[in-house]
Amino acid sequence: MMRQSIHDEVMKLTSRLAQRCHPRVAEQYAAELARYARLDTACDAFNAFTGCRPADDADLFDSLAQRRRCIADLLAGANLDAFEQEKTDGVFLAIPFFGWCSDKQPVFLVNRTSQAVTYMRRRLYAFASADDGIDEYRTAGSAFADGIAAGAVIQPGERLQIDDYSMSYDGDFVSIRRVVLIIEGERAEWFVSVSKLAGFLWDEDLHGFHELKRIQDT
Repeated sequence: MMRQSIHDEVMKLTSRLAQRCHPRVAEQYAAELARYARLDTACDAFNAFTGCRPADDADLFDSLAQRRRCIADLLAGANLDAFEQEKTDGVFLAIPFFGWCSDKQPVFLVNRTSQAVTYMRRRLYAFASADDGIDEYRTAGSAFADGIAAGAVIQPGERLQIDDYSMSYDGDFVSIRRVVLIIEGERAEWFVSVSKLAGFLWDEDLHGFHELKRIQDT
C-alpha cells in the first residue's frame, strides 16, 4: 500500500514538472523528468528526518541532491533552448532555471533581432529586504575586462554569456541590470529588472527570458 502511494505521488509530481517545461522538452526528456521526480521524493523523505538521522548518512543525501541538481541543470538548459526559438524581434537577458538547479546559472545576452548586436559593458544594482533595512549590491564588467571581447558581436539568433546569477538568496530580491550595446553603429544603454530566482517566483511565464528596454544614448 505504501509503495503504491509513493508511486502515485511520483507520477503526480512528474506530471506537474512536465507542465512547467516546453512541450518538446517534456516529451524528449520524459525519462529525466521521471527520474527527477523520484530523486526529489527521496530527498524530501531524507529531509523529514533532519535532526535525527545519523551523521554518517549525510553523504547519501548529498549524493541524491547532487543527482537531482544535475538533472535540473539539464532541464533548465533544454527549456531555455526550446523557449528561445519562440522569441522574436528583441534583445533579451536569459537565465536558465529549474527547481533545485545549481546555485550559479549563466546570464546570456540573446539576440533575436535581424541585426548584429555588439556587447560593450554591463552594470548591476541589486537590493533585497533585510531585518534592519535594505541590503544593496553593485557590480560592473565589460567585454574587455571579462575576456569575451572576441565574441562580443552577437549575430541574429545567437547568444553570449556575459555574467552569472546566484539562485541561493532566499529573500525578496530584485536586480536592475544595464548593458551598453551597439546596434547598427548606434551606441545605447538598455536595462531590465530581474526578480528573485530569475523571475520564476513572480513571473513564471517569462520562462527565464527578460526583454531589454532601451533607456538612453551613451
